[in-house]
Amino acid sequence: MALLSHIDSGRFRIRVLFLREPGPLGEEILRLGYPHQCRIIGSKFDIKGIRRLAGILRRDKTDLLLLVNHLNTLFYGTIAGRIAGVKAIVNWHNETFRRYPFHGATMLGRRLLHVGVDQVVAASNGHRKYLASVEKVPADKLTTIYNAVDPSRFETNLSRSEARFRLGIPPDAHVVSMIAVLRPDKAHDILLQAARIIVRRFPGTVFLMLGDGPRRPVLEHMASEFGLSNHVRFLGFQRQLGDILAAVDIHVLSTYPRQETLSVAVIEAMSAGIPQVCSRVGFMDEIVIPGRTGFLVNVGDPDDLAEKLLLLIEDSALREKMGREARNLVLQNLTVNRMAGEFEKLFKRLMG
Repeated sequence: MALLSHIDSGRFRIRVLFLREPGPLGEEILRLGYPHQCRIIGSKFDIKGIRRLAGILRRDKTDLLLLVNHLNTLFYGTIAGRIAGVKAIVNWHNETFRRYPFHGATMLGRRLLHVGVDQVVAASNGHRKYLASVEKVPADKLTTIYNAVDPSRFETNLSRSEARFRLGIPPDAHVVSMIAVLRPDKAHDILLQAARIIVRRFPGTVFLMLGDGPRRPVLEHMASEFGLSNHVRFLGFQRQLGDILAAVDIHVLSTYPRQETLSVAVIEAMSAGIPQVCSRVGFMDEIVIPGRTGFLVNVGDPDDLAEKLLLLIEDSALREKMGREARNLVLQNLTVNRMAGEFEKLFKRLMG
């Protein structure tokens, strides 16, 4: 979404292809107005879908095909792209240590498919090393382009007290947020266990859960069981985050290392000037720099998470210092304009 919003459409003729239904994010992409086609494949293994996709690519005289972070796009896109004679295929990869059913066979299949890919874009330098060492992608096929955000999306005219008034939060409360889909690997339960420790010391603390997903009923019940019903707010899926993040003191990512690479949600919160407390997963240490932009904590350790949160809750000067450094890091290295420019350079290099 961010790349399509900022790439120079005067230099590139862009067409968006959805293998199946667009979904919520896809609907936002459609509003950008690019030519598009949906539902190209049907069943789980649709051989005819490969021919349909190849026909679309050939008819459009496609020069470059960008595959976005999914096994289906890698499978259908690589085969169809080569059948159609596409000049260059790029796979934008954002997964780390994900476990698949029949994992060994799946990873072998990915390795074979990458033979037909001209360039693989990693989300960070550590991710690039992972792809070379674990997934055996040849080093000369790897490029690092950091995940990024548009900082203007998280600007607001609201003061902190105004933002909290809108959310029904007392102005003197400590507010902790987490932006993540509500599924098991994001480990919201670890944050809830830490929250139980924190509210004993600071009973006015409020925790904002931003996101939706299949675990919501379980997590709401857990919050109730822990006596946190008055402290935890489940706000659901939110696209307009600026007015909410204005109310936040600290942002958390308590995830397990099953898939996390370089969290865009963390970069979003950093762009709003919020310090981070993040589990040691993926390559988060490249942006969550201990003592500068936040703290890293042990995976699955609510006591460690609570300890680091309490350090920040008790020290407003440290929160402000880390928040400034977090925002500066985003503005210097993690803006979508910079990311789009790096993709444009890559595309032009591949096209000669």
